[in-house]
Amino acid sequence: MLLQKLKTEENFTGHEKEVARFVLGNLDRVPSLSAGELARETFTSKATVVRLCQKVGLAGYKEFKLKLVEEMNQQRRIDRLLANEPITDQSTYEDIIKTLPVLYDKAVTNTRLSLSKNSMNRINQFLQRAECIDIYGTGISYVLAQSAAFKFATLGVECSAYESINNHYLAARKSKKTIAFLISFTGANKTVTTMAKYLREATGNYVVGILGPHNEELRNWCHEVVEIPNRDSLLSLDVITSFSATSYVLDIFFSLLLSSRYSEHTRSSVEMLSHEYLLRNES
Repeated sequence: MLLQKLKTEENFTGHEKEVARFVLGNLDRVPSLSAGELARETFTSKATVVRLCQKVGLAGYKEFKLKLVEEMNQQRRIDRLLANEPITDQSTYEDIIKTLPVLYDKAVTNTRLSLSKNSMNRINQFLQRAECIDIYGTGISYVLAQSAAFKFATLGVECSAYESINNHYLAARKSKKTIAFLISFTGANKTVTTMAKYLREATGNYVVGILGPHNEELRNWCHEVVEIPNRDSLLSLDVITSFSATSYVLDIFFSLLLSSRYSEHTRSSVEMLSHEYLLRNES
C-alpha cells in the first residue's frame, strides 16, 4: 500500500523523506498540488518528487495522486465502519452483554420489517403441502441448516440438511413434493447458486432462497426469495446479525408448520410424556 510505503521510508534519500512526510501530513492538500508545487512546498525538486513516485512502484506523479486518493477514500470508509462497530478494543464484559441483545433485536426487527407478506404466504402454502423439507447451506450456514432440520423433524416431517447436492437422495425421492431452502448470508455464494440452479432445472423442488442483499444471480434460480438485511461490518459481527436474521426466518416457517399441526403434535407429545412417566414408575 502506498501510505504504508511512505511511512516506512525504505531506501528513501533525505529529500525523498521530506516529501513523504509532507504528503502524510497533508493528505487532503496533496491531490490538488502539481509536482512542481509539491517540490516547492518541501524545498526539494520536481525530479525528487518523480523519483519518490517511482520508488514506491508507480510510473509518475499522476498515478501517485490517483493511488493516494484511492487509499484515502478506502481509509475513510474503514474509519466510518470502525466508528459504527458496537464492539471495540475498549469494550468491557458489561458492554458486551448489553450490546449483543441489541444486535439480536436489530437483526430480527430489520428482517421482520423487510418481509413480504405475500411471498411468505406463498411459501407457507407450499410448506404445508410438502412431504419433505431440504435445507442447504455451506460453512456456518450449514450449521444453521442442521439446527433447523432438527426442529422440523420434531414435527414428524422428513427433513434433512445438506452442504452439497445429493443426486442419489434426490433421485430416490423424486416423486415426493419437496421444498428446498437455500441459505446464503451474502446472497453471492457461488456454491449455493450452483445448487439452486440444479434444483430448479433438474428437480421438481420448490426452491426458496434465504439470502443476503447481493443476490442478483442466485435469486434467478429461486421460486421465492426471503431477503435478510446484512449490516455493513468490517469485523465479524455481520455473522451474528445474519445468523440471527436467518434463524428468525426459519423459525417463522417452523412455527407456521407447528401451528397447523398443533393438535397432532400436542397429542403425540402428551403420549410421549405419559410413556416416559410409566417407564420411570416401573423402574
